[in-house]
Amino acid sequence: MKRFIQGMLALSLGLGLWLAAPTTASAKQYSAKRGNSVRLVWRKPMKQHQFTANRGYRYSRHLTVRYERNSSVSATTWFTDAHEKLYQKNRHNYAIYYHVRSGNGMMQGWIWRGYLKPVPKPVAPKVTPAYVKTEAAQSKKVAKLFPGTKTDKRLTKLVQDFVVANNDTETYYQSWEACVEDDGFSPKEAQRIHLINSADGSVEGDALTDAYKAGKLTLKDYFSKIAMSKGAPIPYKESGYPAQPAPVTYNQFKGWHIGVATVSSNDTRDLEVGYPTIYVALMPGK
Repeated sequence: MKRFIQGMLALSLGLGLWLAAPTTASAKQYSAKRGNSVRLVWRKPMKQHQFTANRGYRYSRHLTVRYERNSSVSATTWFTDAHEKLYQKNRHNYAIYYHVRSGNGMMQGWIWRGYLKPVPKPVAPKVTPAYVKTEAAQSKKVAKLFPGTKTDKRLTKLVQDFVVANNDTETYYQSWEACVEDDGFSPKEAQRIHLINSADGSVEGDALTDAYKAGKLTLKDYFSKIAMSKGAPIPYKESGYPAQPAPVTYNQFKGWHIGVATVSSNDTRDLEVGYPTIYVALMPGK
């Protein structure tokens, strides 16, 4: 009898664990097939709106990772900061997903907009994630490297939008042109905006990045070697960086307008561009 009871207890325990396992796994599931079933058409920043959701799931940017059901966190108020359009290959149609973040910044992901319900009235003050303050501080440091320049809100917004739009780094020039046009720059203005870009996937670039992360290079030394040495091309009218880079100096932009965007180590936007990333947009002053 004792052995029978022990056997039943073991069976019950095993059954309980077996039943519990799918629930835990379902909170975060990876599917390459799901990710390959969609193609990114565009990704853009968007203004902050407040929503709730009690249907469907949250996903990673390409839907490869599925998080817990929205119904399990239905009381959460979601704040938007970006949206993307995906082509669904099997269904031959398009879907818009919003990137959302919880008020405390602990949860984030992409939710199909059809599952989102607007919050009638604001339930919390505008969310300012911690990384925003960090990036703002670093952007000021970068801007100060260029003496005599004037911070320009339009250029700042442009490069901030470009960070999100160029997240996959697959459509560099198309994303830049889209941001320039969406942010209201005229064609004449667009062909006067120079962009200094720290992104560099070469072996030398990786070595510089590792040295900077390890504290072996100052911000100025890092940016000088990885970005200033490549010059300041105008992406709007060029099909690629010059074959022979023309290095630029910090002092040659006196009187110009400047906008800076960075990606810091505590960024929570699920970006692929990587840390550190620094974009500097410069345009001759009027």
